[in-house]
Amino acid sequence: MNDAYRAKLESYLASMMQAKKMLLQKILTPEDYARIDTIIAEKYGISSCSLYRGIDLIYSGLNGNMSHYEGVTKCQES
Repeated sequence: MNDAYRAKLESYLASMMQAKKMLLQKILTPEDYARIDTIIAEKYGISSCSLYRGIDLIYSGLNGNMSHYEGVTKCQES
């Protein structure tokens, strides 16, 4: 990992830590958190396939927030 990407990643993670705190305090909804994650990731150039993204792929009892096929296809194209 080069230094420039590491700095962007650290900025992304610091921003998302604050959003996660607001989510846990019920200030944000899970939908708000997901939108914020997308915006912040784009700002810092973090791929939607990155392991460092803070989005849980399954956050409800029976359904996930994306289909397996859609996620796999999108990440393989990147």
